[in-house]
Amino acid sequence: MRSRTSASLVLFGTFLLGGITGVVGYSLFRSHVDAPTARAASPRSRPDIVEDLARDIPLDSDQKDKVRVIIGKTRERFRDLHKQTGPQFKAIRDEGWDELRRILREDQKVRFEELIRTMETRMDGRRRSYNDKSSSQR
Repeated sequence: MRSRTSASLVLFGTFLLGGITGVVGYSLFRSHVDAPTARAASPRSRPDIVEDLARDIPLDSDQKDKVRVIIGKTRERFRDLHKQTGPQFKAIRDEGWDELRRILREDQKVRFEELIRTMETRMDGRRRSYNDKSSSQR
């Protein structure tokens, strides 16, 4: 019975590590594929969203003003939530990366660290861009 439990745990661990590796690999792949497209498309600003909504649902100017306020408050709430949960997401991501490092050979670790630095640089750029845009729209 004990060997059966051990075998089950090894199998489960293998699938778990495979899943983590797949997610990280896919994320890195998408960051390379989507990077040119993301730069070409600018993020939508509050006025764009309001105008799109006003085209679909005829809004008067008072309603547009109220929609802008509601969208602003909603974004602030999302930003606050992200500030609260961001560290937890980072901790989970870092734990997964540490697990991956333990199974990689030294030559693989060098490339893995390069990929992580590239991904983090892109994420930092997106955060700065988002923060700059959101603070200028307040």
